[in-house]
Order: sequence, then structure tokens, then C-alpha cells
Amino acid sequence: MKKIISLLMVVAFATPLFAQTKPWKIALHIDPNVSWIKPDSKHITGGDNKINYGFGVSIDKMFTDNYAIGTGFNVINLGGNLKYFKEGTGPGGIRTILELERAYSLKYAEVPITLKLRTNEIGYLTYWAQVGVGLGINIKANADNVSDYKKIASDTTDAGKEIWGGSSLPTEESDGDDIGDDIGIFRTSLIIGGGIEYNLSGDASVVAGILFNNAFSNILKGSGIENLNDEPSFDSINGKPKSFDLKGISNVVSLQIGFLF
Repeated sequence: MKKIISLLMVVAFATPLFAQTKPWKIALHIDPNVSWIKPDSKHITGGDNKINYGFGVSIDKMFTDNYAIGTGFNVINLGGNLKYFKEGTGPGGIRTILELERAYSLKYAEVPITLKLRTNEIGYLTYWAQVGVGLGINIKANADNVSDYKKIASDTTDAGKEIWGGSSLPTEESDGDDIGDDIGIFRTSLIIGGGIEYNLSGDASVVAGILFNNAFSNILKGSGIENLNDEPSFDSINGKPKSFDLKGISNVVSLQIGFLF
């Protein structure tokens, strides 16, 4: 990622060296998307994709007819489903281990930095491609949760060893929970895409393309309980649940539709 950013900065600073400077191109766009979260741990099970949308403004600084540095501002809604064991608190403050099935709904503000390549106009069409990075920050994090209680901690111990028994607590469901404490604030990503521009008149064009926005960084925070044959795992010495750090990578494929002027 550092190499990509360095390359884009070199190209940007080299812009004044080109003999011909082209104007800025600005596009407003909406971005229907399909997103998912890829688990980065064997103790997490991935789930369904999520259909969502985004929107933003793209700004291209043309330094020849065929090359530009692209930036702008995007708002991306993304998500996905994950399932894992975690320690929690049940009704009445009981210490429990539950199997959590979580449907994530996340919103990010992102600034892209890309190198954009364009063909000459062929008829009314111009073809383009771009590659670069996205620098995002989380601005909203919610989830629908299904909590299936698997174990309950006993009030007693066996020679200092924790005792966990089966649970008869009912499964609980909740919608729209605030999970900001479970989501990292930053998201960095690789952006690759391509598409077409259809010239309407003068500098006005309709833009359409497909973009892949795949995260470099873990978006999750907190810990879960290790999964052993679909059951929570415990330390054989002290009886405590074995924990692991939650890790997941978010990916987005979007259809970008906009108006360029």
C-alpha cells in the first residue's frame, strides 16, 4: 500500500512538468454495491453478502488528455454477516458464552487517491481505468444480532478451575444495535476499476463503471472465543474460555453511475 501511495504522489508532483495542462473534471455519482466481510480467523464463519449503496463526488486533475490524478469524497455503505462465539452477559447479569450471528451495517467516509487512464474519444465514448487507494473513516456502525446462549458460568469452582454448564436461556434477537466499540475507526483499501463515458454535449458526459474496493486492514475490534468442533473451547488448566482477536476484511464491488461536467 505504501508503494502505491508513493507512486501516486510522485505522479502528482510531476504534473507541472507536462507541457499541456488540462482542466479539472468533476463527476457526481451514485454507487449500488454488493459487499461482504471475509473472516481472517478460523474461529469465525462468514455469511451472506449485503446489497447496499454509496454516493460521492469524483475530481480528476488532467495533466494530459489521457492521464489524471483522481480524488474526491465518497460515502460507502457496506456490510456482511459473521458468526462466532463470544463471552457476554445474559439476563440478570449471568456470565455466559453465546454464539453470535451478526449482520453488519457500516458506513464510511472515504477519500480516494487514484491514477486514472483515459482513451481518446471514440465516437461518443471514452474508456477509462483507474487504480489507487482509499483512505476511509467509520462514521456509523450498526448490526442486527442473534444471540444463542451456549454456556453459563457456575458460581462455584473446582479447585480454582472455572465451571461452565449448559444453557437453557432462550435465543435473543435485536435490530439496529450500535456496535461502534466493535469496529475500528480506519479502513484503508485498494481501488481498481474501469468503465465508460458517453458524451452528451461539450464537457458533459454520463459515466458508468465497475469498481472493486477491497480493504487492506482489519475492520473489527474486540475478541471472541475459540471454536472447537462447533463448541466453545476452554483452557484445560483453569477452565477459562480461550479467546482470540476478531479479524475481518471488508470487500465491495460497486456499479458507479454518474454525471461528469
